[in-house]
Amino acid sequence: MPGMEHRLEDFLRAPVAAAFFVLAQRNDLSADDLADPATACTAASTALRELNPWSGTAPAARTAAVDAAQCLRPLVRSVLADERNAWWQAPLRREAQLLLTGHEDQQPAPEAVPVPTGAIAAWETYAQKPLRSLITSSELSVPPGEPIRSSAHAELACGAGDWHPHYPVGQQRLHVGEGARVAEVHCAADWHELVARYGDPSTHPGSDDSLERSADLDNGPAPTWSAVAEDFDGVHLSFAGLLSALYVPHTGTGTGTRAGIGTTTSWAWDWERTHWIRPVVTATTELPELPESPQAASYWLSLQ
Repeated sequence: MPGMEHRLEDFLRAPVAAAFFVLAQRNDLSADDLADPATACTAASTALRELNPWSGTAPAARTAAVDAAQCLRPLVRSVLADERNAWWQAPLRREAQLLLTGHEDQQPAPEAVPVPTGAIAAWETYAQKPLRSLITSSELSVPPGEPIRSSAHAELACGAGDWHPHYPVGQQRLHVGEGARVAEVHCAADWHELVARYGDPSTHPGSDDSLERSADLDNGPAPTWSAVAEDFDGVHLSFAGLLSALYVPHTGTGTGTRAGIGTTTSWAWDWERTHWIRPVVTATTELPELPESPQAASYWLSLQ
């Protein structure tokens, strides 16, 4: 586990984390406020909305966020050191995975998750995810009645990404078997290591032109999901990973079988989530449907 100074620098150079703390400062959110999981998830989704790669202003917004965050080092340090925020980079909560599905979503049933096979497809490299996987988000420790019950709920409330389901949205609580093998992504180096270990440079078609033009982002290579599935049942992007890994290019030699993978940039997973690539759910609890978008606090953030 990286030490405090290393984590501090990771967060200060990461655009999403920087925007998150700038938002906190501009909305008078204290370290105590950010220790509330629903507040933290809502602030993160609001920051992500401001950094949307397709906005036309994403490169400038990322730079502005990082520049504005440099004077907030004491706040960042206090939040990262707060034991109440240990969940940010905790291992996956296997007993409390939430599955949210709109009527048009094409997610597989928990008991029928398809195992990826074959070489990686061009779309999988661009989107950095398998063609078909089960996507869950960890249930937050929040009071009954709190509408923001996971990072996925905050995404629905804030509309940071391109997930706009038709309501009502179904909700299930899934219990994942204790034997499930989960790869954890808590930082940009973890994503790079996953790609270095399971990616194949020969299959990388190069940067996506539209993403590069709009956001000045090179999506880089991605893991070959059939190779990942040989060793893991799912890949978890933690809340710490959401803040500190997105839009952060990382170059390293790697320690896996594909050490020459080059530079990687995580960009496409826009809330805390796990992509399941094998069926590992042992129990399912149906929860009431969401009749409409969850209501969340409204925060002001402008990086223009």
